[in-house]
Amino acid sequence: MNLAEVLVYADIGQLHQIASHYGYEGNLHSKNELITTLMTRLRHSQTITHEVEQLSSVDTHFLLLLFLDKRDRLTLEDLLAKASMALPDGEEQKKEAARKQVAIAIKRGWLFPAKGNLIGQYQIPADLREPYIQAWLTLWRGQQEPIPYEPLAYRDEGTAMCDDIMLFLQFLAKEPVPLTADGGMYKRYQVQLLEFLSVKEEPLPPQKWRFGYGLHFDLYPDRFSLLYDFCYYHRWIEEISGRLEITESGAERFAETYTDQTYHDLVRFWMRLYKRAIPNLPLLTQLIPRMATSRWISQERLSQTLLPWIKPFYYDKPEDILVTRILKMMVHLGLLKAGQAEDGDWLYTGTYASQSWMKQYNGFVDTTITMK
Repeated sequence: MNLAEVLVYADIGQLHQIASHYGYEGNLHSKNELITTLMTRLRHSQTITHEVEQLSSVDTHFLLLLFLDKRDRLTLEDLLAKASMALPDGEEQKKEAARKQVAIAIKRGWLFPAKGNLIGQYQIPADLREPYIQAWLTLWRGQQEPIPYEPLAYRDEGTAMCDDIMLFLQFLAKEPVPLTADGGMYKRYQVQLLEFLSVKEEPLPPQKWRFGYGLHFDLYPDRFSLLYDFCYYHRWIEEISGRLEITESGAERFAETYTDQTYHDLVRFWMRLYKRAIPNLPLLTQLIPRMATSRWISQERLSQTLLPWIKPFYYDKPEDILVTRILKMMVHLGLLKAGQAEDGDWLYTGTYASQSWMKQYNGFVDTTITMK
């Protein structure tokens, strides 16, 4: 529903709360006059810009978690989970603080209780989403000095990972690969295969601390680990009797031509696999390409803004998560291009895929995948 529709169905009490929050005066006893006034002013660009300028980092985080989620309705549990994610880990009485965050959003006119059969759910006015997101982006860009140059060279991997899935299946179709006692391919097979793929990676030294991002994340480098898990999840490969083999469905998939659906499925799989370790991933994968639309953004500037919204995951610090688990993997998945500035800082810009399909996809609703 748009703002005009939710205001008509809103309780007079909430309309008074919203009017009080924005300091509106007038005939507060006339619902029609209240609706007319709020409908005009809540959508006004100056109102939205002023509101965004007053937000704290926690408020901004909660706003983006709400407005980048494309669902028409959210339950109270959904809202409290988002509010808890936006709050610092050290916040005392976090449940109470989350409830206050939701209550403030209702006073701001961001949320309206649904009526009829939808009681217990909340709606976000559809025509407020994009103006608020754009207001925040405009404010953020205004605080950044534009990068006066483009990198001399950049990397755009596009759909190379989908191509490498086919190469991996082709590799296994020739003959099964023996596995170690740990369940991984012997190093000589890894070297041979990784050299065969579009993006070169080196086999990992033993690192038992690597976990949380896939079935054999402790055995394989990041990109290949994701590729391997995607094939394993779809049962195109199987580990049986100490060998890695292509399955019948894998052979059938190998015989098919490439489609965009494979690419979309791969991105969704990455989101679902990594979301357990990085709950904020659905937000960040939508926000980063918007921040890097038609321009190059430095890793340093992204870090300054986004690190407060990323929580550590065991041995992974927020810096590692942003750079290695998110930005690097978004480049591998063709969602970002990466280049390097003269001073050595990495630069990123969005790709067509991140500006088109990703704008339609809602990672907030997908469940997580646990490989082991």
